[in-house]
Amino acid sequence: MKNVILFGYGKMGSSLAKGWKSSKIDFNFLIIEKEETLKKQALIDGFQSFKDIKELLTITNIKNLDIIFLAVKPQQMSLTIKQICETYNQNTLFISIAAGLSFRWFQKSLNKNIKIIRAMPNTPASVGRGITGYCKTDNVTELEKSEAYKLLSSIGKTVFLNSETLIDVVTSISGSGPAYVFYFVEVLAQIAKDEGLEEKDAKLLALETLIGSAQLLDATNIDPKTLRQNVTSPAGTTEAALEKLMCPQTGLFPLLKSTIDLAKKRAQNLNSNN
Repeated sequence: MKNVILFGYGKMGSSLAKGWKSSKIDFNFLIIEKEETLKKQALIDGFQSFKDIKELLTITNIKNLDIIFLAVKPQQMSLTIKQICETYNQNTLFISIAAGLSFRWFQKSLNKNIKIIRAMPNTPASVGRGITGYCKTDNVTELEKSEAYKLLSSIGKTVFLNSETLIDVVTSISGSGPAYVFYFVEVLAQIAKDEGLEEKDAKLLALETLIGSAQLLDATNIDPKTLRQNVTSPAGTTEAALEKLMCPQTGLFPLLKSTIDLAKKRAQNLNSNN
């Protein structure tokens, strides 16, 4: 059984670990978390947890660091890498979910021949409905790619990317995407409240409209354009609203396109700075 050492038990790290545990995939999981509260939480959740790699190697009889999964914040990565430098070997597979830290950054920080996968999950992973885009260096084998797929698909669906540059696109679409959706619900509820609805009713109408529509889209597997057309009666209220929303100059498409472009550029800047 291969060992997976997860660095970081924050929101995303804990979501990953819980997904692994519930899916019962065949790996031995160990957590490294320096923050005492999170370290204790990992223990409560049923994982062996340690403050650093030295403590792990001292207490356990683990000899092989087969997969090192890096779920720490980008600004914490340099310190994390320092404690790994003397412990990994040429067969260790690294998986990083840190935005802005490229293959080149890890190759410079550790070794030009390290095997590494970059992944970008999103927050719905915490309820098993995440979507993760991931890419690999050329020296990652098909078996290692398959092992990474098992780990990432335990928290939702996955998309393999043939180029590292596409990680920035994934970051701007699905990585940041939940925030766009949450804000849509927030705005819809606020407008409903401004129009006279009670706050709790406004929130419920906005939320259930989103959830129900998403479930309909998922359950029927019908193209979203067709479902949109099904709701839109000629000369009806929906058509009147969509004329504004679908305006080529000021509607949702140009607004969202410029929004995503800004997120993508920020991701590219993070990569270029590292």
